[in-house]
Amino acid sequence: MRRGLLLLACLAACANNNDSGDEDAPVDCSTQVADTFTVGLEHPGTAGLLDFHLMSADPAPPARGNNTWVVQINDLAAGSDGAPVTGAQLVVTPYMPAHGHGTPVTVEITEDATPGEYTLSPVNLWMPGVWQTTIQVAAGATMDKTIYTFCLPD
Repeated sequence: MRRGLLLLACLAACANNNDSGDEDAPVDCSTQVADTFTVGLEHPGTAGLLDFHLMSADPAPPARGNNTWVVQINDLAAGSDGAPVTGAQLVVTPYMPAHGHGTPVTVEITEDATPGEYTLSPVNLWMPGVWQTTIQVAAGATMDKTIYTFCLPD
């Protein structure tokens, strides 16, 4: 009996999972831990060496399908933005942790005319649910990364 109740509880929890694996399943983003898009959304790098600002997203907020993002990357010195990072090598990886998959579309990176700004396109978020997009940066001897997390409703 106890085992049956545990199974029923698990099934009920799974029925409310917003990342059910069904591409067309409704997604309740109000129950997910994710970033709220704002212009300039700031994330310090995990190594504390760089600071990332999501300057724009098209569409805004990020949505299902192909997205174009502009990210500003600066040196991080004593907790404050320093000089813009130019000439960096970026790797951008969208990933859906609940499903254990990414996207088959490679994100192209273009360094913009504004120092430290890079355009990322397409950031392909092809199904509803929570997406984590990792931005890894190598600029000379400096290596750092950040993760932007967005929940995409239907």
